[in-house]
Amino acid sequence: MRTELDVPFSHKEEAKALGAKWDRTKKIWYVPSGVNPEPFAEWLPGVDRSDPSAPYIYLVLGKRECWKCHKETSVAAFGIPYRTDNDESIAIAHAPNEAGHIAIDTARADALAIVPALGCVPGEIRDYLHKRCGYKPVTSRTTKTVSLASTCTVCGALQGSHYLFEEPTSPFALTAINKLPTLEFVRVEVAGVYGIPASQGNFDQALFTWARDHHAEFHKQLGEGIYL
Repeated sequence: MRTELDVPFSHKEEAKALGAKWDRTKKIWYVPSGVNPEPFAEWLPGVDRSDPSAPYIYLVLGKRECWKCHKETSVAAFGIPYRTDNDESIAIAHAPNEAGHIAIDTARADALAIVPALGCVPGEIRDYLHKRCGYKPVTSRTTKTVSLASTCTVCGALQGSHYLFEEPTSPFALTAINKLPTLEFVRVEVAGVYGIPASQGNFDQALFTWARDHHAEFHKQLGEGIYL
C-alpha cells in the first residue's frame, strides 16, 4: 500500500530524489508500495516529530545568484536558538560540560542567530546539505584553508561568507522582516547545543518566531551535540 505525503513545492526535488512519485490525478506525492517510508518522515501528513524541550538547531536555506555562472543556487547556514535576556540561569543550562563548552537551553530561547558554520557538522546534516546546496569541503582561495561550505549546484563555485552574509542582497543578511519568507528552515533535534552565537542581529526575535511557525522537521533526531 502506498504512503501519501504532504510535500511543500520547495521540497519536491528532494522528495523526488529520495524516490517519491507524483500522482497527476490527485496532485499529490506518495511513497510507492514496498518502499521504506522512514526517509520521508518530515512529509507525512499530520506528523509532528518535534519535542519542544529537546535541544535543537535549524538548517537555514536560501537562494542567491552564483557570482560565477549567474545561475540561481541554494545556499545554507545554521540557526542557533538563544535567549535575549542576561539571566544566565535561563540563557544557558547549568554549567559548562566536560569539554568546557556552555550548553544553550534551547527550550527557553526567544531569538535565533544565523551563523555561517558549526564547529563540527554531523554526517547526516552534511549529507542532507550536500544534496540541497552542494555543501562540501572546499579550499578558500583567500585563506588557503579547507572548510565546509555551499557550492553552486550548477557550476560548483564556492559561495563564500561574503556573498552570503555581508552584502545588502546576501540571503542571510537580514535587513528587513520581508526577507524572512525567502528562507527555508529545517528543525533538527540534537543531543545538545554548546557554545554562544558570535553575533546577534536586530531581527533575531522575529527570526525565531518565523522559524518556529514555518519549518520542516529533519528526518531523524541526532545522537550527537552541536558545537559552535
